[in-house]
Amino acid sequence: MLIAHCFQALVALLGLAAVFQQVKSQEHYNDTLIDHRMKRSPRGNKHRHAIHSEYYPYSHNRALKFDPGQMLLPRQNKQLLDYEYGLMGNQGPGVDCCPSVIEMVEPEGGKNDQDIYVELYKSDNYRQRFFEVSCHKDVLNKPCRFMDKKIHQSSKCVQQHTFTYALVKDTPDHRNKNLPTFPGADAGNKTYTLDYISVRSGCSCMVTPNNTRRNQKKHKDKVHKKKHAATKNVPVFPETAIDRSKR
Repeated sequence: MLIAHCFQALVALLGLAAVFQQVKSQEHYNDTLIDHRMKRSPRGNKHRHAIHSEYYPYSHNRALKFDPGQMLLPRQNKQLLDYEYGLMGNQGPGVDCCPSVIEMVEPEGGKNDQDIYVELYKSDNYRQRFFEVSCHKDVLNKPCRFMDKKIHQSSKCVQQHTFTYALVKDTPDHRNKNLPTFPGADAGNKTYTLDYISVRSGCSCMVTPNNTRRNQKKHKDKVHKKKHAATKNVPVFPETAIDRSKR
């Protein structure tokens, strides 16, 4: 069993080697690379490097052609489609309903699959890097583009996440995982092991049912049933001799 775990750890480490990059601290770290909106906590800051790709023509600093969340006319949708497909070199799978941005991040730590913060391995010469695909900052949680007017307000651009392997500082939480530990290069008795961390994996357009009309119909049906029940329960008295004499 231990051999199997060691083999899995070795395979993961071979894949993990792709995210390690040797860096010169004076070249990479400057204030312009820090995305301040990502500061979830002082220990969770991330250095972000924008990646230019023909399939991801936008960056967070590049404004969208139309105001995000705006309901566009068919003519405007055609203009937007032609404009963004042109940015992609008139090739590729198509234009996103929710524009995304691809970036390379160098986090200090992250949340694992148990929602526990883990500290990533780093040294003076090496950092762990990961690719993330984020919702453009202007479309996050706003209505999707190219939607029919009947469901436009029911749609929303939602950030998606996935998990990837990382080399993290060993803690008591990892003791029962039977994974090997590795000594750190820095001074001290720090050891590191494998774990998952959450990374951004895309921006999806989610559509929720519009319950307004459904609730209105339920309310009308309820009122109608109450009126019908009240009419049905009105007592009816038999006709008396006095009533017949009045006719």
